[in-house]
Amino acid sequence: MSPLSLFLIEVGICVLASTLVAGFLSRPLRRLLVDACGTVERANFWVVYSDAMIFIAPLVTTVVFGKSSDLYTPTLPFYKAALGSALAGIFVALAAVGLQVARILPRRVDKEAAS
Repeated sequence: MSPLSLFLIEVGICVLASTLVAGFLSRPLRRLLVDACGTVERANFWVVYSDAMIFIAPLVTTVVFGKSSDLYTPTLPFYKAALGSALAGIFVALAAVGLQVARILPRRVDKEAAS
């Protein structure tokens, strides 16, 4: 099997695992976040944000630390570097968006604690 095929298998396994985790977590996370955020729109943003991060973070890890890099071909390092750079950029951008959105959201006062 070629190193490129092995790399694609690594990425495929990562995407499958992320799909399963996001699928299992999305519904309970949405219910929890509607309560925590106070509105459905805010909760929906954070669920989608969480799903994106559940995909991106493991992909970055797979590209950087995957075992297909142990096998050398002339083109595989290029593909891994290109994909790794793109994913790292997306991860940083999403992290910055998440931090900024979290910072500007008004703090919700717990009604029971205020009583």
